[in-house]
Amino acid sequence: MASITFMPCQDSYVSEWYPVQNFSSNPALFVSRYQQEGDIYRSLLQFDLSSITGNCTIEKAELLLSMYRNEIQSGFIELGVHRILNKWTENASNWNSQPPFSPIQDAALIVRPNTQLGIHTIDISDLVRGWHKGAIANNGLLLMGKEDKNDLLAFRSSKYLLSSDWPRLKLKFIEGILDKADTESITIPSLPAVPIVESSPIALGPRKTVTFMIHNISPSDGVKVRIQLSFTKHPDAVFFDSGSWHYLKPQGYPGEAIALSTCEAAEYARVLCWGAGGEKLLIYPRSK
Repeated sequence: MASITFMPCQDSYVSEWYPVQNFSSNPALFVSRYQQEGDIYRSLLQFDLSSITGNCTIEKAELLLSMYRNEIQSGFIELGVHRILNKWTENASNWNSQPPFSPIQDAALIVRPNTQLGIHTIDISDLVRGWHKGAIANNGLLLMGKEDKNDLLAFRSSKYLLSSDWPRLKLKFIEGILDKADTESITIPSLPAVPIVESSPIALGPRKTVTFMIHNISPSDGVKVRIQLSFTKHPDAVFFDSGSWHYLKPQGYPGEAIALSTCEAAEYARVLCWGAGGEKLLIYPRSK
């Protein structure tokens, strides 16, 4: 799995109290209300993800913000992350010209009076996956807090002296398009039946790999698993063993779960599960 970190291609804040003033050169990003009604702040950010190719899968995307002021007096606020709906430029942004944004937040960070200053992380994986796939236009993010109470928050912008405190978007991704098959729940048959059961076959293809993540959710230590391959998924087809048996510990112990992968030349792959009888397993197939 690879990772990459992006700095903003533009960021700024807007102030209701100064509705036509631009703050794009300011080293801060302000959010929420400051001293009174009509004194609301919102912040805008955008990241250029064009260097991420379409032939990859975003596993996780985290927005990192460095908070240096927390003026919440009581309770808590949600620092909401809202997708921006139109294009904008930081040098022309102000309260009157701020772009429209979705009223539904894509993610949020809970901030309380005792929330420490420093770097905070917000998971925005679903939104970034939408940007990457083209399902959602990447017009950036708007940060909004509680606007009916004095609860100002301040974060460092990309104009701050120390780049280590700039906003960042950290992505973890894998090369190739990841296909996620349905999670399969398997119960190993009990005696007098033979205590062996197979998972559903997963289709392979040219240069395609498959990984089975297998979790023993039973108290038994008699479970072992291995990958099998075949040229067809027919129930009566011959499946050929690939690799050795791997034993799984009982639930609650290290080694209760394992990931088995194959990239061998075959049309289908599955997992063969053997136990004492009655054990339950969860299998999470992934291919790319």
